[in-house]
Parts: sequence; structure tokens; C-alpha cells
Amino acid sequence: MGHRIVGKIAEMHLLPEVRIKIEKNFNIKKLSDVANWADRVRKKRSQGPWHYCNIAASKSSYLRDRDCPEGECVVEKVKEFARVLKDRGPVEKETKESLMYLIHFVGDIHQPLHLGNARDRGGNKMARNFKGRETNLHALWDGGLIYLAGKSLVQYASDLNRRISQADKKTWNFSKVNDWANESRVLALDHAYPLDDSSSRELSKRYIEKSREIIDLRLSQAGVRLAGLLNGLLK
Repeated sequence: MGHRIVGKIAEMHLLPEVRIKIEKNFNIKKLSDVANWADRVRKKRSQGPWHYCNIAASKSSYLRDRDCPEGECVVEKVKEFARVLKDRGPVEKETKESLMYLIHFVGDIHQPLHLGNARDRGGNKMARNFKGRETNLHALWDGGLIYLAGKSLVQYASDLNRRISQADKKTWNFSKVNDWANESRVLALDHAYPLDDSSSRELSKRYIEKSREIIDLRLSQAGVRLAGLLNGLLK
């Protein structure tokens, strides 16, 4: 759900010529339609590590040599597939897949717990109860905490988009891939992990409300930045 929302927001910020090029050359009408493709192939292709990056314990920023020396993490994959699109020749299967990976990984890098700790697998090992069912902290940040309030994904994305100012758009697009990762890491350490009561499986109302504010911000930033990246690569 989160990836589709990111795709919807990005669609609203694509340059007209880039939108046409994506549809004509890549046969992709909507970014949101392919936003989850990378998750569908991850197990078959053994690409799980591409979707996250474990940062060294207690460290608040990403360093490639320390955290991703082999380049097999979400931070370096965003850069890698952006290079493929930049240097593209005729659009072939590899090029189209690079675009679909990029659409997904820009969303992943904005999810704080995708820049989490190895010991708890980015919150996957932290069991929690939510709305009467058992889940884990990572799954909640992946989308379980998104509250549509009866809206469709298109309506929800449109509502988020209306809150984005031109100043926001300019500031967010000024940043680089490592900055996106570092933002997520700080949010993971400062908010996602510091639960009000680490011994309880129940989330407090305060934690849920603050988390939803952060998730809305990260979905918005991811959508704007994905569009900015594609506009720069494909115009």
C-alpha cells in the first residue's frame, strides 16, 4: 500500500514529457501499477538484501565501506539503477526492470526501519499487537500503521500531495540518496525503536499518532524525490 501511494504521488510530479516517455518507451502507464514488482521477485531472485541496509549499531549515518561494502543494499541499488537509466540505450528488459526496481527502492529507503539494526532485522523480530492481531514493528512501519480513514489510495495520495508546498519540493529534491538513508536512520533511532514501553506488545496512542505523521511525511518525500529523480534521468 505504501509503495503504491509513493507511486501515485510521484505521478503527480512527473514532467509531461517524462510521463509520456515512461508510457511509450517502457510500456508503464502508472508508476503505482509496478511499485510492488520488486517485492514479487525478491524471493525467486534471492534479492532480499537489496531492500534494506543494516546500519552499525548506535550509528546514526550510513557509510558504504562499513554498512554495505559489497553494494548489495537499498542505498547502493538506488544509485546503481539510476545509473542504468542514465546510461540507457534502447529500452530492453534490463532497462525496464531498472526503472521498476528504482520505483520500489526509493520507497524502501524512506521507510525508517529499512535502515534499522541487524540484531532485530529492522524490527522484524519485535513482536507487537495491533488492532487485535499479532504482527511486528517492521510490518507496522511498512504499511500497517497507514490509516486511510475510508479513502481510496488515490484519494489518500492526493490528500498528502495537497500538503506539499513548493518550498518542500525544492528542499526535498536538493538532497541526495545518502541523505534519504540518513534521514530514515535518524527516524529509526529517535522514534521507531524507542517504544514507550519496550516490554509491552501494545503500542501507545501517542506512538501511533506520531508514527503516522512520520509515515505520511516519508511517503510524500519519497513520491516527490522519485519524480525528481526520474525527471532528471529521463527528460
